[in-house]
Amino acid sequence: MRDYELITSEIAEELEAGSFTVKQRSFIKEYLKCPKGSEAARRAGYSIKCAHQQAYENLRKPKIKEIIDRGLATQTRAVCIKAGIIGPDEDLPEIYS
Repeated sequence: MRDYELITSEIAEELEAGSFTVKQRSFIKEYLKCPKGSEAARRAGYSIKCAHQQAYENLRKPKIKEIIDRGLATQTRAVCIKAGIIGPDEDLPEIYS
């Protein structure tokens, strides 16, 4: 997937309108590219020493977790459609949710 496909316009609007710090916004975007907390935190600009802890803390924040969960679900759905597992009008099977 290309970067522009990783975040829907709805999620992008929420990121800009929400009460997130610049690093939190960046963390969310990076996590959707690479769902490894420490790596996403480093790419978002957190120091190497505290990246693991910052990732842990960010992923425990309900607003951040909710946006990431929706982004990952959108990505999963796109992959399933592309692979022919589901049609564009079908819901994801429970196994993928």
